[in-house]
Amino acid sequence: MPLDTHVLLASRSAKPIKKLAKQIEEIADLKVSTRHIVNGHADPLYGLDYQPDVVVLLLNDRGHVDLEAMLEEQSGNRPPLIVLAEDGDSGTMRLAMQAGARDFLHGPITPEDVVESIEQISQQLAKEPDEHQHELIAFVNAKGGSGATFIASNVAHVLKTASNKSTALLSLDMQFDSLSQYFDTDLKHGLVEVLEAVDSLDAVSLDAYMTQHHSGLRMLAAQPEDVIQCHADQAERLGMLLDKMAEYYEHVIVDMPRRVDPYHLPVLERASRVVVVVQQTLGHIRDAARMIQIFENYGVGKSQLMVVANRYNKDATITIDDMSRALHDLDIEVIPSDFQTVAESIDLGIPMHEHARSSSVTKALLQLETKLGGNSAETSKGFLQKAFTNILRKGQWSRA
Repeated sequence: MPLDTHVLLASRSAKPIKKLAKQIEEIADLKVSTRHIVNGHADPLYGLDYQPDVVVLLLNDRGHVDLEAMLEEQSGNRPPLIVLAEDGDSGTMRLAMQAGARDFLHGPITPEDVVESIEQISQQLAKEPDEHQHELIAFVNAKGGSGATFIASNVAHVLKTASNKSTALLSLDMQFDSLSQYFDTDLKHGLVEVLEAVDSLDAVSLDAYMTQHHSGLRMLAAQPEDVIQCHADQAERLGMLLDKMAEYYEHVIVDMPRRVDPYHLPVLERASRVVVVVQQTLGHIRDAARMIQIFENYGVGKSQLMVVANRYNKDATITIDDMSRALHDLDIEVIPSDFQTVAESIDLGIPMHEHARSSSVTKALLQLETKLGGNSAETSKGFLQKAFTNILRKGQWSRA
């Protein structure tokens, strides 16, 4: 975090912000100012003779009223906003997002929580807008149960943890959310809620609607109560959501249901890569060939397609060469079979890169992630080379 980051703490309650300012200055190298909002304008920046780098707004019991007033008052370019609301609900959060909040913290809030949020925003501000190429990668099963969700979830996790890419994982299965199981977490908001609010969201405020895994990976999926009556009617909104996600995250990983209809076309129109996950059976190969043909009919080029053979067994009757010939001579990546380790990872809700880093499955996932725009395999190789060099140097030193 830049040492000269200037944070403005604002609230209608004077004592809490003074206390919080003192706590933040004790644990972080930040310049912190406070502003007690009194009767009149609710906008913490109104009449201010300087522009802070980040604004932290602590709401009291009339938070809804102040946020509504801010929406009417604020204009022009504004610094990033963090909203704190110990008693905040979904209505308060929606208003905060509409007011441009990049983060919304509710419930018991610690100074460490606030500093972490400020640090994340400072890191984002330090990046040039066009520094990174944004990628949208879709994963889909050739046949039910092939393992697309497992691979999509773990590739997204590796992109964030091993390659340090800002990454969002989006599930479009409206009936069976698996993300909460794979990451042992409860999703904060549902996909339908975000689609309904997409008109009023900017790219940065979207981040607060995402569920954040402790690794930093962002996730969004349908909630059990989410129902879309007509997918075609939501296609335009889904396209808007994907565009806004692409503005904010370097990698957007989409776990697609096993079908192509008007609702899912925005994904294919924006995908840089479409990954079809198969297994080594005749039924999987036939369905994969049909699915690839459908994708090509919708304009997905051969160079955009990738096939991944999950649970690969080198002794299986159907070989990789057989699969490649049947699937338009596409290159095929493999994820080896290790049922016990993978089952443990899923049951515990711990991604493979955390659960079993030395597993052959994890190593294959690192290779796949690297081919999809990450650098985990290269980073791992570089780390090993550096470690080996250090060992040699220590040996030479000891001999000397």
